[in-house]
Formats: sequence, C-alpha cells, structure tokens
Amino acid sequence: MTKLRIPVLPTAILLFLMGSVGRIALHDYHNFETVMVSVFLASMLLPIYLSFIVTISIMIASDLYLGYFNSSKILLFTYSGFMLVSFITAKYKKAIEGKFSSGTMYKFTSSGIIFALVYDTWTNFGVFWLSYTHTIDNLILVYVLGIPFMIYHLLSSIVTFSLIGFPVYCSLRDYNDSSYFTEKETKLEA
Repeated sequence: MTKLRIPVLPTAILLFLMGSVGRIALHDYHNFETVMVSVFLASMLLPIYLSFIVTISIMIASDLYLGYFNSSKILLFTYSGFMLVSFITAKYKKAIEGKFSSGTMYKFTSSGIIFALVYDTWTNFGVFWLSYTHTIDNLILVYVLGIPFMIYHLLSSIVTFSLIGFPVYCSLRDYNDSSYFTEKETKLEA
C-alpha cells in the first residue's frame, strides 16, 4: 500500500471534501469539476475499498446538496463512470505513481485526458440509451452533440490533474518510504 504523510482516514476525508465541495462550488461551470481528480487520487493513495467509498460518497453528498439525487436516470451512468475511473486507476496505479518529477506529472495529465474521454464516452452512451431511439444515426448524433462538452471536460482535466492532482499527490505521498525505492530499483536491476 502507498505510504502517506497523514493517516488514511484524514486523507479519505480530505479527498471527499475536495471532490464534493469542489463539485458544488464549480456547479455553474459544467464539466469543470474536481470529482474526477479526487476519485483518481483516492484510488492512487487509499486502499481500493476506501477509494470506492470515497467515490460514491462524493457523488451522493454533492447530488443530495444539488438536488440531483433520485431525479434522473443518468445517475446510473455518472456513478458507474466514476467507479470505472476508480477501478482503472487502482488497477494501473503502479504504472502511474512516481516521485516528484516531470514524468509523473505527465502521467497524471495523460490520465486526466484518458479518464475524461472514458467517462464522457460512457455517459454520452447513457444519454443515448436513456433518451433517444436506438439507431446508429442517433448514437452518432449524441456523440457529435457531446463534442463541445467533451472538449471542455478535457481542458478541465488537464488543469485539475496537473495543477491540483499532481501537487496534492506529491504532498500526501510519503517519499521516505524505502519500499517504494527498493521495489523500483529491484525492477530496474532485473
């Protein structure tokens, strides 16, 4: 498990607050949000079960505050989209993690771009599935109509993963953990 500078529970609470308060505060700026980066960081820094709890808690708390909870069927796709981000991050976190370097920042920014594309592709499919007649023309229409939102979400992810995610990760991760360096050096020697 990743060693942290502060205990696991305060880290989970910090990431929950960053995601839910950020989502509420940035509510008027559609697709500019802190949920994705918070979910990503939770999966990078916390045990998998706790990262899933943080992910669901961010969405439920902010949806309750914003009045979205139980008001739309698309919630199934938005929640599962963020859970997908959490799962993929947890699966590939060894390849993403690193020390304070431009290479790690590049991996974070790239992850933000990839996850915005994955999430938007999934939720746009949800819009198609729930709101349109199931034809190829309508599927294409939904994805074409979603392009402006996707571009904005990509820009948001570049900003949040680079300017929020990377610094928060570096400030929370304990780089004095000798097992991190020993493991990396063992892989290099092999």
